[in-house]
Amino acid sequence: MIRLSWCRWSLLGLIVLQVAWFAWLHPSPQLAMPVVLVLTAGPLLLALPFVWSLRPRPLVIAGLVLLIYFSVGVMEAWANPAVRGLALLQTALVLAYFTGLATIRRNPAAAE
Repeated sequence: MIRLSWCRWSLLGLIVLQVAWFAWLHPSPQLAMPVVLVLTAGPLLLALPFVWSLRPRPLVIAGLVLLIYFSVGVMEAWANPAVRGLALLQTALVLAYFTGLATIRRNPAAAE
């Protein structure tokens, strides 16, 4: 059963993925690692406390931010075969977030 708590766990998974991707698996040769981590995981870390409360407005605002991560994931999966698996995982986590977000509108009482 789809639950609103999918938003929590997919966002947390996305944060872990960003740190693992850009710190260990494929670090950027052009930028320093702290800069890359602030740019990639920073917006997600800022949204995490608000998303964890599972209130509708912060969930939707975080969803707007995650549209950028979805676009980057699709672009990287298409253009860069070396990180295709990570990019598809990022895309799947964003889709899981939006699947959980869809429960707000359909059944607000069952969304936990």
